[in-house]
Amino acid sequence: MTAGRYVDLTSPELGAAFKSGQVAVILPVGSIEQHGPHLPVGMDALMAEQLATAAAARLGDAFLVLASLWYGYSPHHMSFPGTVTLSAQTYLRLIAEIAGSLYQHGLRDLVILNGHGGNIGPLRTVIAEITRVHGRSPRVITYWELISQEIGKFFEHPELACGHACALETSLALHLFPKTVDREAIPAHRSGEAGPHMFGSNPVVEGLDFGKYSSNGVIGEPSLATAEIGAELFELIVTELVAALKSHVRPGPPN
Repeated sequence: MTAGRYVDLTSPELGAAFKSGQVAVILPVGSIEQHGPHLPVGMDALMAEQLATAAAARLGDAFLVLASLWYGYSPHHMSFPGTVTLSAQTYLRLIAEIAGSLYQHGLRDLVILNGHGGNIGPLRTVIAEITRVHGRSPRVITYWELISQEIGKFFEHPELACGHACALETSLALHLFPKTVDREAIPAHRSGEAGPHMFGSNPVVEGLDFGKYSSNGVIGEPSLATAEIGAELFELIVTELVAALKSHVRPGPPN
């Protein structure tokens, strides 16, 4: 068994891999939602998929990338056109049933690679329920949390620059899929300072629509973004993701 796309394999190949206990599956999850005036609505799922594919390629044997889950939990973006959200109940059930299907066939190690902030709460909830039902828990990784200690090397004030459609996401998009970025529409100034940030320290959490924080849907400072920063960020995130996956490998056949 070699690294690759789950959907390219046959049922007998997958059955043998699950039975061996030596295969891990990465499920990239994101969202279809507004990302300001300059980034595509598929940014979160695109990012998770790119990272999962790059990490699996470096890890080699026994890591498969499942088809991405594009739809997520995004009610807080619904004041902006183009956003598509699942209800919390639907999202929880969808993740639980995907994991349950894989566990029923004998998969031991499922990794959910998350690219959307709104999914964090639901994912933490559902893995507890999955564990109760199946006796094993998926591992959840939200990609920007892997670099919380290093982000200050890229932006002087990451707690203000990085929130949504921000300096971090715009840099990654400029590096990975530059044709999707409307450079002329990148806001010139910081937006949504009161809104939730990727690396903020505010202990208070609210469920307000992002339209309450920002008129353009942006939280952060995307004008700081460059493709060069994006390339460095991507390399760092992939490196940290590979290390996280390798340090928690679960060898051996399922119980």
